[in-house]
Amino acid sequence: MTRVTGSLRLPVTSALATIAATICLGSTFLRATWFIPSVVAVLLVTLGCELTRRFASTRAVVPLGGAVALAAYLLLRYAGDSAWYHLVPTAASLDRLDTLAAAGREDIARYAAPIGVSPGIEFLAVAGIGLVALAVDTLAVTARRAALAGMPLLVMYTVPLTVAPDGVSWLAFAIGAVGYLALLLAESRERVSRWGRPMAKISPRPNWRPEPETAPLGQVGRRVGATALGLALVVPAVIPDLNASTFGFGNGGFGNGSGGGNKVSVVNPILDLGKDLRRPQDRPVISYSGPAARLRLVGLDEFTGPQWKPSELEVSRDNNNVEDGLARPPGLGRDVKTTKTRYEVQVFDLKQTWLPLPYPTTKVSAIDGTWLYDRDSFNVFGENTSTLQLTYGVRALDVAWDPVALRNAPPAPGSFKPYLNVPKDIDPEIEAQARAQTRGLDSGYDRALALQDWLRSEEFTYSVDVQDTVGDGNGSAAILSFLENRTGYCVQFSSTMAVMARLLGIPARVAVGFLPGTPDGAGRRTVTLHDAHAWPELYFEGAGWVPFEPTPAIRTGEPPSWAQAATAGGPDGGATDPGTDANSGGAGALNPRVEERRRSDIPGLLLDTPAGPAAIGAGPVQVPVIPLLIGLGILLLLATPGVVRLVVRRRRWSGAHGAAEKARAAWADLQDTATDFGYSWLAPDTPRAGIDRLVRDRALTAEPAQAAHRLAMATERARYAPEMAEVGDLRADVDAVRSGLAGSSSGFTRWRARLLPRSTRSVSTAIGERFADGLDAFDRATARITTGLTRRPRRS
Repeated sequence: MTRVTGSLRLPVTSALATIAATICLGSTFLRATWFIPSVVAVLLVTLGCELTRRFASTRAVVPLGGAVALAAYLLLRYAGDSAWYHLVPTAASLDRLDTLAAAGREDIARYAAPIGVSPGIEFLAVAGIGLVALAVDTLAVTARRAALAGMPLLVMYTVPLTVAPDGVSWLAFAIGAVGYLALLLAESRERVSRWGRPMAKISPRPNWRPEPETAPLGQVGRRVGATALGLALVVPAVIPDLNASTFGFGNGGFGNGSGGGNKVSVVNPILDLGKDLRRPQDRPVISYSGPAARLRLVGLDEFTGPQWKPSELEVSRDNNNVEDGLARPPGLGRDVKTTKTRYEVQVFDLKQTWLPLPYPTTKVSAIDGTWLYDRDSFNVFGENTSTLQLTYGVRALDVAWDPVALRNAPPAPGSFKPYLNVPKDIDPEIEAQARAQTRGLDSGYDRALALQDWLRSEEFTYSVDVQDTVGDGNGSAAILSFLENRTGYCVQFSSTMAVMARLLGIPARVAVGFLPGTPDGAGRRTVTLHDAHAWPELYFEGAGWVPFEPTPAIRTGEPPSWAQAATAGGPDGGATDPGTDANSGGAGALNPRVEERRRSDIPGLLLDTPAGPAAIGAGPVQVPVIPLLIGLGILLLLATPGVVRLVVRRRRWSGAHGAAEKARAAWADLQDTATDFGYSWLAPDTPRAGIDRLVRDRALTAEPAQAAHRLAMATERARYAPEMAEVGDLRADVDAVRSGLAGSSSGFTRWRARLLPRSTRSVSTAIGERFADGLDAFDRATARITTGLTRRPRRS
């Protein structure tokens, strides 16, 4: 058997470099569930290669050991129940792996990044990263070619650069770069150790074995690596949105840029709803056939204080597919009057992960991609897909709630307590105003009706131009500002009513979507981004989630039929027939402003739709801030040498107090001035000889020449007579020489001396030397610590 020898430094560093590089793939996936299995694959590949390397007779078979370890891990993890003893492959287990690979390839071909981590996607990711680890180990450890190992690592970076919308973040690049530099340094140390064993130092330890002195090489390597890595970190950090689109080349492939085309995909649409309503240019985003209805994107059921947001969802891919049908909405009793409706929906350039649907939908058909729904919130979201250029059919229920039943609804069960949560530190003024408006009302329905009518009253004004008062917030602070200023738009109206309802014991949430839109004259309706809207949904046992409309009529028209005072009657009953049309002034009430739009305008809007995808929050073209910042940054860099020169000169003269110090400051200032104008001083020259040559070479005459000679004389006196007397205004003499040099120089030289003075090179050199000294000190401290930890007494 071969004796186990060799160091584990290089194999371990190789594995860590691969793991560090895999972090760049994070922007390609929606979740990070692929990472831990990939790390395990890398470690097992490294272990398999190292065991084979130590016991095999030839290096050629080392990659085989790593490949066997990877194959065994993939079989155990993804098809172990079909294999003999979970490790011996069978036909069934191989078929399972083949099916997983085929499903993964289909998902990759079908969906755009960032992509969900399905079992097939995870299998391909783990297998691919394992193969990269095998290639890195083979090149860096077995073949001792660590530099070439950067090629398989680079392959992983090409994936997010090619398909991910955000490319590779600077932090992920930095981590991968550190891993690669560590691999190069580890391989270099291994290589140098084979050159021989020079006596680096004398040790009093017995049986001491001399080791090669590699500290200088390590220091140089760390200096180069730190400089390169520093530049790689500083540039993206200073310009985080830098990509190819910054310079007009379309979507970028590096940095964190958003690319072009107004492509915006947001998780919480309410955050950007105000921007859509204020956008000067309107855009059609949806066309549908069927009864007028509000198209609901998402229900925001979690109120954190600063904002409303959708809660995290965990649904089953097998049981929650919308094409299999949706369950009956929570709380909607069988005795509630409903009418079945059908819709055909066409989405234009709206890129959302939430699917716009009428509430409540019972089934979605003929839709591309995988769309899942949450049974509690009825939020429908896409897995590895979006609404962009999507068409689908919808079956839904048109619900006509009975005000009498709403008024007599029993309290909600305990499972709905999360929909009553508000932060403990919420301002008591909000609850005080809510109770003031509902004083004397017993039922939750009457309280909700009172809140709605109060917010729709003349006390409040609808306006989207509230950036200076309310802003676009939907949390506690925005609600307080809204109640104080009495001006806002749908976000503030709906948020205020939902929070007040929770404070009054009524489960509530906020829905975000679109108003019903405008008829196009051809049996369909067109919804634009100006139809974006938010409204509250309140829960009543036996009726389910019921929409209300606190936003004033100027935006929404009449409130829903079940929420109108004339229809609902008084607290004692007496409600009139709510009618059979649930959208008659109800949840699907039309926006009068939109209804006034002429039907002939709709085709024109459709023709004017831009090619790029839009979304809630995708506003018009803004001022090119990034190029402006880049230009300002370039100007700042150009101005830095000149500013440094002025600072050095000011500090030099401010620190000179006596005559000798002033003479030395004047001579140093004169040398820097002449250097700025391209003059080269010779080290052997005395001050007098240097000035003679300067006057002769630059043809200085009259006052500049005389001032230069006075400076030479003062410098010589300062060197040999420290207690010298004052010799005049030396700073004025330096200025006179500067004027003479400027007069004898070309215009380019004068501007270069002012903007890019050559004398500042000494400052940058000094800074670099101090930085290098710091690296050396850190290197020596690390070496001492490492030696102390690894030094073990040897047996005699």
